[in-house]
Amino acid sequence: MSEDTLITALEEEALSQAERILEEARASAEGILSDVRAEVSRERERRSAEADAAMKAQRAALLNAAGMSAAGAVLSVRHCLIEEALAEAVKKFSSMHKDEYGKFLNQLFSEVKAEWERHRPLDEPLALAAPSDIGLIEAGIALKGDESVSLGVVMTTIDGSVRFEN
Repeated sequence: MSEDTLITALEEEALSQAERILEEARASAEGILSDVRAEVSRERERRSAEADAAMKAQRAALLNAAGMSAAGAVLSVRHCLIEEALAEAVKKFSSMHKDEYGKFLNQLFSEVKAEWERHRPLDEPLALAAPSDIGLIEAGIALKGDESVSLGVVMTTIDGSVRFEN
């Protein structure tokens, strides 16, 4: 074999090895790209799931806040209606004849006293009424005028910890 043939054989072997190395590198690169694509896909799905969960949580929080706000508005309207109804009732009862109004107050007192005796028989009550109504009520127990009572009688413990209203 001559030198030229040997060099040609070596060159062909080198080219063959280079081609094999390039093929292996391409296959390896394709494998790496495939792994990277799979990782990107998994990361995209994970982030999408996290974003979806966050949006659902935020939606639930907003719906809950809206529900609470609506419930608060309903309660506010109900409170206003009750206040108006009570003001109207006080007006009507205050316009009653004094004798009739006195009987009405004594009936209210009897009812609240009966409730007190049923539920708190061992406690000494204090009766509270509007200062203008004190002379109309036949209590038989301690009766005190209280500006916060607009109509009827309130029974309370001496320390004010328990309160019955009619």
